[in-house]
Amino acid sequence: MEQQEMQEERRARNFVWAAAEQYGLEPLFLAYAPDGTADMYLNIIIGLSYKWYDAQKLETFFHMLGGRQEELYQGMLWIGLEQALYEKEQAHRPALTDLRQEYAQENLGRYRSFKEYELIDQLRNGHCAAILGQDSGLSGRMEELLQELTFTGDMEIEQIIARMKVILWKYFSYEPKPIKKERGTYFLQKLLPAFHSIGKMHATYVKTKRYDDPVWEESGNGGTMERARHYLLQFSRKGDGEKDRAYIEGCFGSSICSPGEEKLMEEELCTENHKNSHIYITEGYSKAVSPAGEWWNEKAAEAEKKIDRREAKGIQEFRENCRRQTEKNRQYYEKNRTIYENSIRRMTEKLRLELDTRLDDVPLRARQGKICASQVWRALYLEDPRIFEKREEVSDAGFSVDILIDASSSRKDSQEQIAAQSYILVKSLDLCRIPLQVYSYCSIRGYTVLRLFQSYGEIDRAEEVFSYVAVGNNRDGLALRGAGHLMENSEQEKKLLLVLTDGSPQDDRIAAEGAFYKNREYTDQIAVEDTTEQVQHLKRKGIQVVGIFMGTERGLQTAHRIFGRDFVRIENIQQFSEVVGKILQEKIREII
Repeated sequence: MEQQEMQEERRARNFVWAAAEQYGLEPLFLAYAPDGTADMYLNIIIGLSYKWYDAQKLETFFHMLGGRQEELYQGMLWIGLEQALYEKEQAHRPALTDLRQEYAQENLGRYRSFKEYELIDQLRNGHCAAILGQDSGLSGRMEELLQELTFTGDMEIEQIIARMKVILWKYFSYEPKPIKKERGTYFLQKLLPAFHSIGKMHATYVKTKRYDDPVWEESGNGGTMERARHYLLQFSRKGDGEKDRAYIEGCFGSSICSPGEEKLMEEELCTENHKNSHIYITEGYSKAVSPAGEWWNEKAAEAEKKIDRREAKGIQEFRENCRRQTEKNRQYYEKNRTIYENSIRRMTEKLRLELDTRLDDVPLRARQGKICASQVWRALYLEDPRIFEKREEVSDAGFSVDILIDASSSRKDSQEQIAAQSYILVKSLDLCRIPLQVYSYCSIRGYTVLRLFQSYGEIDRAEEVFSYVAVGNNRDGLALRGAGHLMENSEQEKKLLLVLTDGSPQDDRIAAEGAFYKNREYTDQIAVEDTTEQVQHLKRKGIQVVGIFMGTERGLQTAHRIFGRDFVRIENIQQFSEVVGKILQEKIREII
């Protein structure tokens, strides 16, 4: 849990930095959704406040908003700032309009699922309704207050502060007052209960530094001690490669590669944008973890000795969570077994029909059978008795299929469905005797982990996909390189790669070498361009690559850019096996 919070904190900061155009900035606030993930749009708004306004004046005023209703007052100010900053930036950043609409829609969707609302929730959601051109749903004094918070893009920070003071006195008889600085304890930004609002709000602005923080006072806008500590979190493991490796091995199981094979693989694949990364291929644990969290794997036990007690406990918890998720995946399938078995039967029939119509009997020269007049000359001049023709049924499909599944934390809400739908697909391909490899990918601590569920030539291993677990980031470019490496094991000349993705490649580790990750994180344009290039590279090698997109409107354009015409969107995970089945039918027609 702590590791994921750190990852989301880094994501939130990255959004802020990109919007502020000040990398390394220590923002006063970060924004999170109720599930703890970084909110992209609101963190962009935070960043824009540093781009357009005097940071010292704005931060000082935020610190003046205290007392029992501190969250309400600060939330109201953010509503006004959002409107003003959107007006200022929209002309420079056209994509902001779509992001804003999506933010408002998601916020209203969550809002309707709750039965009790605090005042700040009502104001925020009334504001979101107005963004979408809808009625705010507010009335009387509440609607009047919301209208007062409609700050405009032409207002300077001094005007905004003066307007906010008037609003606070008019509606709450509250007067912001300067706070005397006192030396206190510096604390790292976390999801504090005081700002969590019982998970009701779409996103929570969480303070990252205190007004009485001596570090902030002495180092100015950024807080150099905190920045140093933040960088330390990123780079402190640079000399602890052995511990990182032990952590990955403890969490995911042993590598299927020998040290020599792994070294050669990384020399080939971990280059350019991935020079400082590692790739790790595993088949998972040799044995499950008991509920008590015991280690049954000798190598895992060895790995435990290389790391401290705290990390060892984290590994045990991770493996136990994986065991529980695997059980959830199986239970979900069993609950819907009849439906899924029918899906397997339908898909298998469709694929077999397509294969049968494409794979006719092949004529072969033989010593007996139906005489072939055009080959008689071979008996006369070459003394070759094989002048007869017989037809032999072809059992080889003539191509192989690889399935690469995004297993980053963005998929955590759909783990059971993804596992079930993947099982349908794998089982159907097995029944059709189509050579198949299936693996998921995620990125943790600089390692892109490929979890291999089934390899070519293996059958009756479809149930391995129930071990699917979503965690970490997704370094898509390196995962695609790993897929290309694994596909070299196929004996088939023709190959097809299906990539299940949300169209949002990102990793908290740097892209290529650099002193700091801050402006070279594997996100945004860097990640998209790299992933696009890897797709094109596989295609140049004769591999057909098809993207199976499961994501938001925000990622749709990115998916188009990465996969071109070779991608399909799935709006509901229940469509997965059906849609992929149709794609396979189309590709069989092209391949055979």
